[in-house]
Amino acid sequence: MVSHKPLLQLRRLDKSSPKFIDELADVLCGEEYRRDVPNFQGDDLLWLVDFLDMVCCRITPPRSPLKPS
Repeated sequence: MVSHKPLLQLRRLDKSSPKFIDELADVLCGEEYRRDVPNFQGDDLLWLVDFLDMVCCRITPPRSPLKPS
């Protein structure tokens, strides 16, 4: 079970929501996350890595307007 507030915020995000990316960015750029992340250990750190790994697989970067399709 995660114990840091930013991790609880991440857990509550709806991955199917069109606002997911914006909400994810809000948490990851938030003051609490930046303050707490150096203190993550054990299960909290493992959960965060697994979560970000899963999220990374779902997000595809937009095509660059400078590169032809």
